[in-house]
Amino acid sequence: MQEQRVFPLNRFQEISERPEDFRLIERIPLNRNLVEKRLPLKLTNAIEGERVHQVVFLDTETTGIEHGFDKIIELGLVKATYSFDRRILLSIDKVFDGFEDPGRKIPQEIVELTGITDEMVAGKSLDQDRVAQMLLGRPLVVAHNAKFDRPFFDERFPSLGNLSWACSYSGINWDLLGSNGRKLEYLNLMRGWFYEAHRADDDCLALAWLMHIEPEAFSMLIEGALRKEYQVFAWGSPYSAKDILKGMGYRFDGKMKVWYKNFVQEAEAKMQISVLSQHYDASQTEVRPSTAVTRFKLN
Repeated sequence: MQEQRVFPLNRFQEISERPEDFRLIERIPLNRNLVEKRLPLKLTNAIEGERVHQVVFLDTETTGIEHGFDKIIELGLVKATYSFDRRILLSIDKVFDGFEDPGRKIPQEIVELTGITDEMVAGKSLDQDRVAQMLLGRPLVVAHNAKFDRPFFDERFPSLGNLSWACSYSGINWDLLGSNGRKLEYLNLMRGWFYEAHRADDDCLALAWLMHIEPEAFSMLIEGALRKEYQVFAWGSPYSAKDILKGMGYRFDGKMKVWYKNFVQEAEAKMQISVLSQHYDASQTEVRPSTAVTRFKLN
């Protein structure tokens, strides 16, 4: 693990003389020790009569990136209440964090990244009842890389496979909000906050904090979750068409081995079949409706 730098108290004089050359960053106040002692933790006052819903911020730490082979070794969940009318977080209500023994040795690179060792997970398993309780009432599940986390979660908890999901990595226009990067640690750092990344509960709390201090981002996230989209899958596209597809804004899914693109309008999505037919035989092209329930599922 990288050694944490100590705040340079001996440079106060220099900082006071050249304040424009320094930036102050602070530890996120939502940390496991503080939150567990003060639940529910109020973030914003509710307004009488406004509609409130719940959201669960989720993060997994795993033995690797291969769904179906690699396993979850830590699961973090943070349940919060938000104002549906104002699109802002109101409180942090519950926190869950648990380890699970993957049944094999954790790769060294994962140990170095997360600090999770074989000894920490030995003989442990995730409490399915507690996980189900955290997700009671079908709250919106938010992960910072839902395309990665959802397949792992759905495989481990198949009975919870029809929840609604949103992604704070791809579902928010961070460029519009002045961020030229999307990693969770970076997004917080650019706003003056730091935390110990790559532990599931800390990542969940850091994501909750980011959504709290960036209500415009949280509003984008909710709006995107409510929106029905249409995915075009360019099945059967030849390798020679890859540059054409990439130029048209399609992305390649390495798991499914297919180029795909999302559209808001169904008519525009269906029109893609004729557009793609100008370049190759697009008879296998498929249009699928996409909602928060089906989004990020491993097909």
